[in-house]
Amino acid sequence: MSYYEDVYIPRVNKNGTSRQERILNTKIQDFENFLPKSMYKVDFNYNYQNYIGSLQPAKGDEKDIVSYMLTSKTIDIATGSILDITTSTGANQKWLVTFKDHNDTYGYNKYKVYLLDRVLTWYDKDKRVHTSYVNVASSKDSSVKDIFKNIGGGSAYREAQNYVNLIMKFDSSIQKEYYCLLNESPRAFIISGYDCETVPGVQYLTIDITLVRDKDSQTATPSCFWGS
Repeated sequence: MSYYEDVYIPRVNKNGTSRQERILNTKIQDFENFLPKSMYKVDFNYNYQNYIGSLQPAKGDEKDIVSYMLTSKTIDIATGSILDITTSTGANQKWLVTFKDHNDTYGYNKYKVYLLDRVLTWYDKDKRVHTSYVNVASSKDSSVKDIFKNIGGGSAYREAQNYVNLIMKFDSSIQKEYYCLLNESPRAFIISGYDCETVPGVQYLTIDITLVRDKDSQTATPSCFWGS
């Protein structure tokens, strides 16, 4: 028996065969040890599987609607996915994944997520009703400011009280000029523009305030038939 080959080398290479690999594997193990004890620990469901993660509030987010989800390296979540999360207080929430930080030196996966705490209802030209959970984008969120500026035609002079910017999971039934309602708001809206290409699976939507219609006239048709 060779002590060097049979004992020493296996011990040295326990966490990898190179320095970089050993450092990364140590980080991964440190995160796995930290995760169950994290003050931000949450349970979540993805692709019908249950996991635990650490839902870290984003700096400067006073409304707690933007966070970072940290998960084990073995969990790969696609942008546009909705995570059903149970917090430490037992609250059930839906969070939309909009970005994955592709940093291979981390001992965990890091995702930017938005709280879907509102419901958008829209009516198509065939009188079908559609609904989706949405996030009302904050005007202070610089990461999406350019996206919404492009949706609005690049204008910097729109009056903020006349429109609302939303973030949601991609839905192919969304069309411009569709009439819509946002829960907790007494106003009605028209879909004025959207972006579904910048981030796969994610839709950025701008809705403009319009007149409230009665139930018989809520469906959408081309703008030559409907006025806003």
